[in-house]
Amino acid sequence: MTIEVIIPMIKDALGFFLYTVTELAILFIGISIIVGVLQEFIPPEKIKVLLCASKGRGYFIGAGLGALTPFCSCSTIPIMVGLLKAQAGFGPTLAFLFTSPLVNPVIVGLFFITFGFKPTIIYSILALLMAIVISYILEKFNYQRFIKKDVLEDQQQHCCSKPTMDTNLKASGYPRGEKTQTNNCCDQASPSLETSPKSRWRRIFKDAVNEFKTFLPYILFGVALGAIAYGFVPKELIIKYAGPDNLFAIPIAAVIGVPLYVRVETMIPITVALMGKGMSMGAVVALVIGGAGASIPEVIMLKRIFKGPMLGVFLGAIFLIAVTSGFLFNAAF
Repeated sequence: MTIEVIIPMIKDALGFFLYTVTELAILFIGISIIVGVLQEFIPPEKIKVLLCASKGRGYFIGAGLGALTPFCSCSTIPIMVGLLKAQAGFGPTLAFLFTSPLVNPVIVGLFFITFGFKPTIIYSILALLMAIVISYILEKFNYQRFIKKDVLEDQQQHCCSKPTMDTNLKASGYPRGEKTQTNNCCDQASPSLETSPKSRWRRIFKDAVNEFKTFLPYILFGVALGAIAYGFVPKELIIKYAGPDNLFAIPIAAVIGVPLYVRVETMIPITVALMGKGMSMGAVVALVIGGAGASIPEVIMLKRIFKGPMLGVFLGAIFLIAVTSGFLFNAAF
């Protein structure tokens, strides 16, 4: 490989890295602020009630929320953390996590432009139903036990929890070091300390930045790996191992999609180019689902939230959705 070939690859990889890190930083902090505002003005109990709705309605609400949010796989993370901190149902929260990058207005529009109306409807229904079923199974098998405890440490006290003693209320008007009882929601007659709108917005922004800082090492490492794949893995290699003549084209395409970190803006030219070279529709669908649903940056960020078993099941679920959809697409079209 000559230097004339390597230099453009390095430029592509660096460009991808800088653009993606910048975009993710803006998206992550921005979305975290939005989530913080929602948490500030919408009671956690309301979110909890909606996503813990009986008779499975919470799963459909979570999946519907995901289908309405035009976020990539990485951008769903701060929202999911916010839902978990609000004590929303684990299963419905997972339904949101699965559906948001797979079935949203942007990607549905992409499918309609690329494949047409009928394939888009089939894809959307398949992805939604499989996400709901998998989320239901994971909650029934108590996979919420694999959430890392420190992720939820800063959530608010439960109602009727014991009052705490604050010894450093600098801005409250009480002398430093004087013990002051902070009451819980069960103390109906107890006064609460109000914060000004300015300090409230400052706190929301500070919390969003601090949340981003905890994810930054994972983001940098994950995007670096994605940039290497983006700059140095040729399309011809993908065609060779995921072409229409390969019996394992669909599962291979699903696996290849993960390190590609396929962005919505690049999906249309990639899928059109691959189909133009003879790649089957099923393999293309599996590639898109694998790339959109479980990118390396997302998996590394999820490692900050979930323990190993949950990460493995998450990857397996995306792989299952990708492969099943791919084979059904090949059978139908």
